[in-house]
Amino acid sequence: MSENKPFHQLEVDISDILASHQDYRTIIDHVRPHLQHLLTNDDLLPAELQVPLPNKYAQYLLYRPQNESFAVIAFVWGAGQVAPVHDHLVWGLVGVYRGSVVEKRYRREDHGESAEPRYTIREVSEVTASQGDISFVYPPDYDIHGVANPFDEAAITIHIYGTDIGKQPRHIHDIATGNARDVITKHDNISPIFS
Repeated sequence: MSENKPFHQLEVDISDILASHQDYRTIIDHVRPHLQHLLTNDDLLPAELQVPLPNKYAQYLLYRPQNESFAVIAFVWGAGQVAPVHDHLVWGLVGVYRGSVVEKRYRREDHGESAEPRYTIREVSEVTASQGDISFVYPPDYDIHGVANPFDEAAITIHIYGTDIGKQPRHIHDIATGNARDVITKHDNISPIFS
């Protein structure tokens, strides 16, 4: 772990936001400028971690305060790497640090407890996001998406979530069947890179 003073100020700023607001959309609107600032930091992710893993996207915990009220995560996407359609069950922002990714948004349409399937997942939008672009997630209506790097070059995204997403129980959705399975996507590092 190394020390990074900008993260200490980020912790103060986000703690103030969380103390003043409970509405996810309001939190996102207030945290967004802080993520924009992080995306301009050329030293945010050590060079050795900017290299994609060969078999899946990498997920690195950059910073997490002691109370785990939020976390900053870096995802490194090799060419052709894909995250399945998933939810988060917490607010979050996703900013493109390097390269480009394609994000598909989905909406869950419930059919009732006794229906089979109980719900369907419908694609509602697709966007190509490039360096500096920021999107967001929050339950229930803006929480499900899939991310992919269909391009020839690596991409890096920086995420700020309202919890440590590497410990957060959530779901991977099968859009063909309407089924979901529980998942926790653990980080590829054990301790935060910055303390």
